Amino acid sequence: MNQPEQASVFQWATFDVYLFDVDGTLINCADAVHYFAFCDALTAIAGRPVNLDGVTAHGNTDTGILRDAFVRVGVPESVWRPRLPEICARMAAFVRERRHEFCIHTLPMVRDTLQHLRARGAILGVATGNLESIGTHKLAAAGILDLFHLFAWSDGLEQRVDVFARAVTSARSLAGQDANIAVIGDTPADVRAAHANSLPAIAVATGIYTYEQLQDESPELCLHSFEELTIPV
Repeated sequence: MNQPEQASVFQWATFDVYLFDVDGTLINCADAVHYFAFCDALTAIAGRPVNLDGVTAHGNTDTGILRDAFVRVGVPESVWRPRLPEICARMAAFVRERRHEFCIHTLPMVRDTLQHLRARGAILGVATGNLESIGTHKLAAAGILDLFHLFAWSDGLEQRVDVFARAVTSARSLAGQDANIAVIGDTPADVRAAHANSLPAIAVATGIYTYEQLQDESPELCLHSFEELTIPV
């Protein structure tokens, strides 16, 4: 069965709520502002240069990335965790001051898909590993921030499954406890977190993971990009 046929069988456009990941799903950041915000904060706490080499960032949360980076270079949790609010504030300030350096664009057919779903009355949400202060700037730079009704950022959370649970709580408060909710993401972690929250997942291979890698996680629908979705005129 090809992708358009899968999309037709799955009835992707019939949900009450859609929860979207950000990086690699909705947008592509060709800059390194967020990356260097991590490096700056990590270096400030460690007292020596630290980067994200060897750390899995895609599908992680900002706090999870910090945790994994500190573990990699041997900074004890007792040193960095009490300073986490300070670290996040430092990252937020770094991004805010350098947001003019953003090179961000929406991925193909993202805007059309969002506008179509909004037009048919669906509630659109964001469920992302980004901190609010950083993710908001990214979506605003991409020109799609105002297309969403709710946001679940990773502030105070380390696990993606918990970010999605936060999004579900917000979604049900808006759409009702019986609302049908779907998750859209570009990483295996998105699919796993969706399924852990008993939600169907639409995986799009628009990030660093291949179609085959995403398909291995058994999403309810797997696409190479949003361009494979047929949007009624």
